[in-house]
Amino acid sequence: MGDVRYIPFILLFINALLFTAGSISVQEDEDVDLHPFIKVGSKYYLFAHGLKMDWFGAVHFCRSYDSDLLTIESLAEKNALFWYLFKILLHDPSVWTSINDLAVEGTFMSLNSGRPMAYTFWRQNEPNNAGNGEDCVEIVDNDGIFAMNDNNCSIQRQIICEKRSPLIAHNSATKSNCEN
Repeated sequence: MGDVRYIPFILLFINALLFTAGSISVQEDEDVDLHPFIKVGSKYYLFAHGLKMDWFGAVHFCRSYDSDLLTIESLAEKNALFWYLFKILLHDPSVWTSINDLAVEGTFMSLNSGRPMAYTFWRQNEPNNAGNGEDCVEIVDNDGIFAMNDNNCSIQRQIICEKRSPLIAHNSATKSNCEN
């Protein structure tokens, strides 16, 4: 009968184990609600309509939503994203990306990954570091074609944030709920 006193602890352990196992399960895309983020292609984006900030403010804004400033990593992602931007009639398509050469002039890196860009689509004659002060990369509408341009980081541009991963976002929310 002395072993009966351990039953509540064993049940508590099993309950915690089942709760943890359920919280880290992979969800199907249809089940993931990441409002205010919208799925476009294979990523989730937050479109901060009408809000303009300098590059540093844009980075901070995205981080406040547990996300990163936009990084386009493939032609497929570019096509899906800009088709969506045309669809929602974005009136000023100039948006900041996470790409910059703040650390080493002429070496453009992703702030999100710390690595060189995986995919580029520079505007003609860019990057040019005009006036020796263009260290942050924006995407601009170049006669109906979206292209990358280096610009001064203090310029006000629109913001598109991207979630790192729906699974990571789900787990971090679950973890913070467990700690409260």
